[in-house]
Amino acid sequence: MQNSNTIEKRSQSTRQMVYMGVAIALCVVATMVLIPMPGGAMVHMGSAALYIIGIVFGRWVGAVGGGIGSMIFDAIVGLTGYTPFSLVIKGVAGYLVGYFGHTPNRRPSYGRVLIATLIASLWTLAGYVVAWWAVIGSWQTAIANIPFSLMTSALGIVVALAVGPKLYELIHKKK
Repeated sequence: MQNSNTIEKRSQSTRQMVYMGVAIALCVVATMVLIPMPGGAMVHMGSAALYIIGIVFGRWVGAVGGGIGSMIFDAIVGLTGYTPFSLVIKGVAGYLVGYFGHTPNRRPSYGRVLIATLIASLWTLAGYVVAWWAVIGSWQTAIANIPFSLMTSALGIVVALAVGPKLYELIHKKK
């Protein structure tokens, strides 16, 4: 017969796997939400989803959701050269947001969320500059992509600040 600790651990493990699966799907779908910008550029909601997931569910769900979700998006849209980069870059970004922005058992502060998302944004920018150079083969093109990366991150930060702490409170509400 199983004791209540074993059942509770199994329940938490199952819950984490479900959160990870949902996080992966949310990152894929959110990255497909493209917002047109002047000059034909686009930004997406993938970073917002990644940041919110890390804030609400913590570093491991953020890492798995962000890394695998972004990798799957790249594969779906035919950007297969970026899949290994996205797995690592967005996986680490999700981990960073969860590590610095998630506060177990209490709603994270806006300052904490801002710092966490800024750290993850800087990591993502640095990672994708290297990825663009590696895949495209041109530092000039990599550098030219920086403003669009910054816009996507800024949008993600604003949305994460607006949604993340409140969603954390709703999901983790004590019953």
